[in-house]
Amino acid sequence: MSKAALPEQLLLAANPFEPAATGAPLYGALRPPKRLEDETRRIFDGHGTGPGVKSIVVVGEYGTGKSCLLRWLHRDYCREHQIRSFYFDNPGVYFYDLANALLRTLGRKDFAKSIWELAGQYVVIDGQRTLFDQSFENFLDYLSRSRSKQEGPATALQDAVRTAGLAQDEQVARCLARIVTEVVRKPYFEYRDFVPRRTGSIVPENEEAPYFRSILKTIQEASAARGVAFLIDEFEEIGLQRRLTQRAARDYLATMKRLVNLSQSNGLDFWIVLSMTPDAFEMTTELDPALMERVAKTEIEIGPLSATDAQGLVRERVRPVRSCRGEAGPEVPDLFPFPQQLPFSEGVMSNPRKLVKICFRALADSDASTTVPFENDYLLRIQKQMYPSADESD
Repeated sequence: MSKAALPEQLLLAANPFEPAATGAPLYGALRPPKRLEDETRRIFDGHGTGPGVKSIVVVGEYGTGKSCLLRWLHRDYCREHQIRSFYFDNPGVYFYDLANALLRTLGRKDFAKSIWELAGQYVVIDGQRTLFDQSFENFLDYLSRSRSKQEGPATALQDAVRTAGLAQDEQVARCLARIVTEVVRKPYFEYRDFVPRRTGSIVPENEEAPYFRSILKTIQEASAARGVAFLIDEFEEIGLQRRLTQRAARDYLATMKRLVNLSQSNGLDFWIVLSMTPDAFEMTTELDPALMERVAKTEIEIGPLSATDAQGLVRERVRPVRSCRGEAGPEVPDLFPFPQQLPFSEGVMSNPRKLVKICFRALADSDASTTVPFENDYLLRIQKQMYPSADESD
């Protein structure tokens, strides 16, 4: 049954639960339990801003709410604190995978415009700034009509990038300038742009970390943000859960080291939040104990939901799609059409993913003859069909 065709007696305009219980919900805002939200705020507020490692590891089993916490940080906390955040869902083990995901999220033209606005004010060509006093669109129009004359503006912009403090390394500054001057010819990013030694790559060989630092510096200043945050969800899954080869393990650890080193860069307020399962955390620690000692200076452990947390999750999901709010007649119970005391086993109540999947099925399987609030027998029958054992995993 589709979300838009629920029986009228449910008093819901749509099914607010996802069948796979993954990703952001279509209705309402996904929030962690209040106790976890309060703990996370305390930890992040304690780190403050300024130089130093700001790396946090979120540890929890599958389906316990790691993604929910990271999405809440991205949507609410970082925005409230003027931190420009980027959410990455299992981006891969290579450092340039992150550059690819980041800049393709921003878009080449928008990122080029940021470089232009920050560095363009320092450009001087033959003692004049005429070309860079124009609008960005006029500058692009000039480049499209005068491609044979691009070298002068590119060299001038390269020097301006360094003057503006966006890059100190000459090669990195040239790569940033190229992003601007070549945007007319190529207004989009491709994956190969971020792989060093590939033809046309905009990443200078052996300069990946300085280049990435310059990207983050540009983003922070262009956004007038206090800092930049990477929220990396299940960073290790593509490798650790499918057994790392020796080379992939080396690349995975090298990427983590580069990220931690970036968080220690002067003039850059950079946060790293990684989510991992307990097994992945243990395996990574075995691979490089010293690295994990640096990364996991702060650890947030996500435990099982309490019964109160579980009821709160259901309440927050059904509230946005309530089709009757009690204006005419008695107030509708806040968990309706579910009973006020959920009858599920502890194994389901403690796991957000299992709880959401069962709630979806309960609504989807109902029809005009289904008793509401749902009877315990009805809900337990669905639980037994989906999870014969309370401890059975997804």
